[in-house]
Amino acid sequence: MQLRQFERSRFFTGQVLTADDLQREQDYHRDKARLHNRFLHGWGVVAGLMVSIDQGVVVVAPGLALDCAGNELILPTEERVSLSGLTGRQYVTIRYVELPTAQISSPSGEVEVSRVKEAVVLRVLSTNPQAGHSALPSGGPGCGQSHELCLASISQRSSRWRVTPVKVKRKQSGQTP
Repeated sequence: MQLRQFERSRFFTGQVLTADDLQREQDYHRDKARLHNRFLHGWGVVAGLMVSIDQGVVVVAPGLALDCAGNELILPTEERVSLSGLTGRQYVTIRYVELPTAQISSPSGEVEVSRVKEAVVLRVLSTNPQAGHSALPSGGPGCGQSHELCLASISQRSSRWRVTPVKVKRKQSGQTP
């Protein structure tokens, strides 16, 4: 288990703030939220994110999950992923990503990213990214790394796809991580 102590900013009247000061403030709050998510809620699907198949397309319902790093994986609307060209057993996954959404010119003339959108990417993979997590119960702090979370396995039999939601052990109430 890797834990660290936190250091936060203490602002005062007249203090000159730099971009580094503001970034550290953002990092402090984000790191504390991730720590809270990991150790109080644990990794796994929180709500929604049901997987179904509709005419050769994976359909993932809106929902929320937490990855092993404590990132919030929010899918606000239904999303679809084509199964074209895929056969056999596959794994439907979701992963946290940060996407630059706005750029501006800095005083030095360089273009800088001024906004970052927290988003998710859905993929269908031939290997289960959680294969090594069998001993890490969902609801526990997990491995601490940000990686793909498996929502379901799907397998093709004849021309039909079958969905099997991922079964994970949930941490029991009162159990320490």
